[in-house]
Amino acid sequence: MFRLDDRVALVTGAARGVGATIARTLAAVGAKVVLTDILVEQGERAAAEIGDEARFESLDVTKEEDWTRAVNSTLGALGRIDVLVNNAAVLHMGSVENTPPDVFRRLLEVNTVGPYLGTRAVLSAMKSQGKGSIVMISSIDGLVGMNAVSAYSASKFGVRGFAKATAMELGRSGIRVNSVCAAGGNPEMTAPWLDKMMPFLEHMVAYQENRGIPGSATLEQIANAV
Repeated sequence: MFRLDDRVALVTGAARGVGATIARTLAAVGAKVVLTDILVEQGERAAAEIGDEARFESLDVTKEEDWTRAVNSTLGALGRIDVLVNNAAVLHMGSVENTPPDVFRRLLEVNTVGPYLGTRAVLSAMKSQGKGSIVMISSIDGLVGMNAVSAYSASKFGVRGFAKATAMELGRSGIRVNSVCAAGGNPEMTAPWLDKMMPFLEHMVAYQENRGIPGSATLEQIANAV
């Protein structure tokens, strides 16, 4: 069985949904897990539910000083960082006309700049260890276009491209970089948009069933891919 004993993993956006499931999955195979999020109460609860092998750090992925603090705290407590999962993300659904510039920039800041800042923050530790693994959570929307998600798609195409480039750059230091491009994700992320999506439900179902692998991935499937 695949094990991550004695490894330390830091997961962003881990208070709920995909991030929380990734943290639980990594802990189940032996990793010590640091859950990070801006949702402090939910994050602390998620870490407590995992047990002694988990801890929580508040982290806004768009703030470099937050990354410095979280990484230094992790290194001080656990001595190393072997895995970084850049999962934190926000969603906006709407036409280009109904996507204000500040909303577009916000998605790029969280979904694309956040992983860039996180990658920079862990590089020194991983290079000193001579190995590491960085996983970017992209999306099927980072592979193909789809109506009403131009801002989200741009951010996820960006993080997938960043993963490809950094994989080439960091591989010589023993650091692997991969992206997971799942069809599906956190139901709590899409829930606020459900009312707007209901008139197009039939088209959405048809779109999902027309994929090479029909339907959407479960949280557990995404976590297992990580």
